[in-house]
Amino acid sequence: MLITLVLAFASCQKDKEGDNTDLNFGYVKGNVYTPSGVPVPAASIFIDVEGEIYFARTDKNGYFYLRAPEGERVLNLQGGDGSIFRSQYNVEIKADAVTAFPDNTLKISQAEELAYIPGAFDHIETILIDSLGYTADMLSVADLDNLTLLESYGAIFLNCGKTGNMDSVKYENLEQYVMNGGNIYASDWAVEYLTGDGNFLANSSQPFVMHEHKLTHASNPKSGCLSPEVGGFIDDATLCTDKDGPSTMLYQADIVDTLIQAFLGKTKIDIEYDLGAWEVIKDLTIPWEVLIQDPVTYGPLAVRMNFPTQAATRSQLDQGWVTICHFPPGNPSNMQTITISINALPAHLAHGDYIGSCVGGSGTIFFTTFHNHVQGNIGPDTYQMLQYFIMNL
Repeated sequence: MLITLVLAFASCQKDKEGDNTDLNFGYVKGNVYTPSGVPVPAASIFIDVEGEIYFARTDKNGYFYLRAPEGERVLNLQGGDGSIFRSQYNVEIKADAVTAFPDNTLKISQAEELAYIPGAFDHIETILIDSLGYTADMLSVADLDNLTLLESYGAIFLNCGKTGNMDSVKYENLEQYVMNGGNIYASDWAVEYLTGDGNFLANSSQPFVMHEHKLTHASNPKSGCLSPEVGGFIDDATLCTDKDGPSTMLYQADIVDTLIQAFLGKTKIDIEYDLGAWEVIKDLTIPWEVLIQDPVTYGPLAVRMNFPTQAATRSQLDQGWVTICHFPPGNPSNMQTITISINALPAHLAHGDYIGSCVGGSGTIFFTTFHNHVQGNIGPDTYQMLQYFIMNL
């Protein structure tokens, strides 16, 4: 049962996106959780009124406070851009009043199927399934031969320490999967799925490179890495790594990404590397962006690529949803990538919004040099960062 608190004032301040002066405004608040009851920081919360978005984000405890026009509304909860994690709740906004959802009511659901490939040193599925309460299918390296199977998943998690070798078909399928809007998270040695695992590549002995929005075979040596790897679908010139990271504790690494800062409620983090031979990033160029870095010795520790292709994004139309870039009226620089009902799309296009992510490209790849290994020696901050990567694919 919703709780409404009447406020002791009759007028409201203009919000950042611009108000229609003919509307009366109220408020809605609550806490957002995963299905298992874990709070979700930095989640997108919004109400869509004829193409205008009234928007808020949850704090590090999953709490939000949103101002919106009165009336029977639909409250949208989304992790990341909402293409994989989203929910909707009906709510009545009353003028000059606060409508409060009871605790443990608002939960972000899983809208697409997920998958993971297990590894000897990594169990991110224990966070995804056991902790957050979502579901994921277990795949094998051999399953990468089946592009149709891969494209049935919104995201695939690649754990460190794979069993089985890669080949040209598997690399090309991963490339096509991301170009069609699929998402990948890879950790530590799982970078081999991206840049090559050193095994013979049947169609070429050279890595792939970006050319006219397509990764094609070409010769680009690793300028910063000691041991070139054969294979992969990411050019070694944009990302290369060496397994020369020692067992160590990195103190006060910089959190560069502002959403991760909001997620953790801090700008610095300590990360333990209790296993040696972790993948140190030696070369990193556009289109990769740095999310977390060691400012003293090791440089980038977590990076992201929004795959630079003009290909159509993963189709959501059969589910009645579409991902758009929304430009708030009066504050267009504060653009937001959200997923909306296809029925609301005409109003958004009329306001100047467009289909696709605000950052461009189709699928997203996260790579972290740290991981959730079976020994389990990760601190709460690293655990929360892994939660962030899951929820923001």
